[in-house]
Amino acid sequence: MAEPSHNNPDYSKKEGSHLPPALPQNIIPAAKEILDITRLNLSWDFMEVIPAPVFVKDLGHRFIACNRQFLDILSCKGYGSVLGKTTGELIGKINAEDHFASDRQVISSGSEVTYESSFPGDTEKLRIALITKSPLKSKDGSISAIAGIITDISRLKALQVQQEIHNNQLETLVARRTKELEQKNTRLLNEIAEKVSIQQEMLRFENRLEVALKAMKAGAWEFEPRSGKLEWSSKCYEIFDIEPGPVSLEKWMEKVHPEDIGRVKTQWSRISASMGWFELDFRIMSYGKPRWIRKSGYYLPGSHENGERITGVMADISEEKYFNDRLLDSQRFFKAIVEDQTELICRIRPDGSFTFVNQAFARFFGKPAPTLLTLTLREIIIPKDYAKIRRLLNLVKPVSTVVNFDHHLEKPGSGPAMMQWTIRAIYTEGDILSEYQFVGRDVTEVESSREALRRSEEMFRLIAENSNDIISIHPHDGTVEYVSPSVKNILGYTAEEITGSKAGTLIYEKDLPDISTLGKRLKKCPNPVLAAFRIKDHEGKLIWFESMIQPQYDSHGEATGKIIAVTRDISARKQAEAQQKLVEKQLKEANFTKDKFFSIIAHDLRSPFTSILGFSRLLNEEYDDFSDEDRKTMVQQILISTEHTFQLLDNLLAWAKTQMGHTCVYPEIFRLEGLINETVQLASAQAESKNISIKQLSNHQFEVKADVNMTKTVMRNLLSNAIKYSYEGAQIGVDSKREGDMVRITVTDYGTGIHADTLRILFSLDEKVISAKGTANEKGTGLGLILVREFVERNGGTISVESEYGKGSRFSFTLPSNPGKYPPAEHDPS
Repeated sequence: MAEPSHNNPDYSKKEGSHLPPALPQNIIPAAKEILDITRLNLSWDFMEVIPAPVFVKDLGHRFIACNRQFLDILSCKGYGSVLGKTTGELIGKINAEDHFASDRQVISSGSEVTYESSFPGDTEKLRIALITKSPLKSKDGSISAIAGIITDISRLKALQVQQEIHNNQLETLVARRTKELEQKNTRLLNEIAEKVSIQQEMLRFENRLEVALKAMKAGAWEFEPRSGKLEWSSKCYEIFDIEPGPVSLEKWMEKVHPEDIGRVKTQWSRISASMGWFELDFRIMSYGKPRWIRKSGYYLPGSHENGERITGVMADISEEKYFNDRLLDSQRFFKAIVEDQTELICRIRPDGSFTFVNQAFARFFGKPAPTLLTLTLREIIIPKDYAKIRRLLNLVKPVSTVVNFDHHLEKPGSGPAMMQWTIRAIYTEGDILSEYQFVGRDVTEVESSREALRRSEEMFRLIAENSNDIISIHPHDGTVEYVSPSVKNILGYTAEEITGSKAGTLIYEKDLPDISTLGKRLKKCPNPVLAAFRIKDHEGKLIWFESMIQPQYDSHGEATGKIIAVTRDISARKQAEAQQKLVEKQLKEANFTKDKFFSIIAHDLRSPFTSILGFSRLLNEEYDDFSDEDRKTMVQQILISTEHTFQLLDNLLAWAKTQMGHTCVYPEIFRLEGLINETVQLASAQAESKNISIKQLSNHQFEVKADVNMTKTVMRNLLSNAIKYSYEGAQIGVDSKREGDMVRITVTDYGTGIHADTLRILFSLDEKVISAKGTANEKGTGLGLILVREFVERNGGTISVESEYGKGSRFSFTLPSNPGKYPPAEHDPS
């Protein structure tokens, strides 16, 4: 390329002129004003090393500056064939109309314009360029010229077309790359225009082209081969990750990747041998990671004033390399996917001829891919199916580019096959139909399996709908995936109501813990598990069910992670079992009651009579031998034994009546005060014998509704027990209070207390309950407390006990209070 030089005859001979050759004299003043003639020499140097065609136009559409790459893109040999001319003079008015229109748009809007245009290349084919133009403004803010930068996107366009042919999915990547280039050029020119418009920035850079260099995130460098002097801009140091300072060939070579250093040294030696324009891509190591660097520049021969030098720029192109590598990998990836697909893939032109077939397509039709590419769709599809396909293709429009259809065909060497096809129409710009893409799948086995599955499901449906059991399927989370329609007749729910819900919502909450362990049991042992539980039906009624639960297996015998449950109503069986248990319990209790009854007669009832008979005989036979005091003592013992025997007989008869069902409850309203006073008075004699006082802690001004005689029996037994187990000189308390609709009566003693083990079975007729002796060795049967509980519960109350061994006991029972608002009592039981 011819360079600005005093030895070059194309250059003006006028002293101080640095303009390129053939520049008309009438535009020199404008060019000087726009390009700052005093620094043009340095500007042209930088213009030449920018790795893209750049140019500057005046407002009359004439070129006043450009670099060598711009000349190359127009296939012009010298500056004289471009400068001073308009685009119309270079490529014709018709072809230049878009360029003129963009110039006018820049001038009228004062903003940048980007557009695509074609230009002749080295061959007969046209090349595509992305051109970005931006206004250059003078200090007063008026537009003085138009700067432009050209990006050759021919390869990108070709790659885009190629990717469309192979796979539509690459379309997005190419479009994105094009957009990135547009945005990149936009950012470059935005920054160039912004920096040029600021006076302070013009002082930092030699000219507007240096602004563009910074916008490209590139660094400038210059090398003098003779002296070995190397100068870098600050950006170069940043790119190489080197501290600013003197830099040498050896220093920056240390950063070059070991695999690239030989190639870089060879290329550098050629550059130093006056090879002209060059471009070199290589890797450097930065923080242990490789980064791609692009160095480009031009060898400038020496002159009388300046020696030879190499001027250029460098930029970090790691992202660009990464994008290109990804693009190639993506191309290989999608190609491999298409070739390795089991689906049949082909592309045909609108006339039916093939442009592409994958290996699966070739194998299916039993012909090599090259052979199929010489045939048409009509030649491999029967006429009936071909006519159907043509009708479907006529339905494809730009707004609806995909159709699907199924058809049977004779598979070569294998008989009939069921095929499922998806056809996609591919359009170029302007909605012009380019090709059809067919993707087919052999679904013969799928259809056969589907039919077998349908028959199996029909059989299962008939079984499930006509079964008296509930059949259900559950995933691991416990939801109901399927339930048989028989659930409607058994539980009252429809299958739709239960499907999708949690099975646990229907199971009785007390049975849930046992059910939750079944999953773990099935994991440990896959054998079927039998479980019984209760389920709430549609009306909330609990029904007993028995369920056979086992893992579900697929057709290959592998567990699916789900379980199948076959559930049967066992309410009748459970009711029979419960009735049987009740009868067994009643028989056991009756037998035990009989034994207890005879035990009391044989021991507890016989013992007091022995005492009575013994003292009576002594008095009868030896009356005169005893003093009055002795006789009185004997009579008291006879009285105590008689009273104890009478109470025992009274309890025994009352208890016997309850066991035979002869005891009836006659509730009536009465005041507690009289009844409690009466029973306390009756117990006074027994209490006085042990010097025990009975203190009433309240006035008992309550009315209750209960059986009076049963209530007396309860109070008499509780007071008798309190006296029996209290120490001599102790105190017993009787209290009453209202608790809502009930009245609580409490008898408290401070005697021996009751063992914790005995408390649990105190009110039960159990052979393990042994009545302890009183503090004066009084005997007991335990029958009294059994009777107390029976009478309290029959009157609608409850009984409880609190006791601490060695400290005493507190017995309390409740009776229903008078439901009226303090009506007068029917009678006073006292």
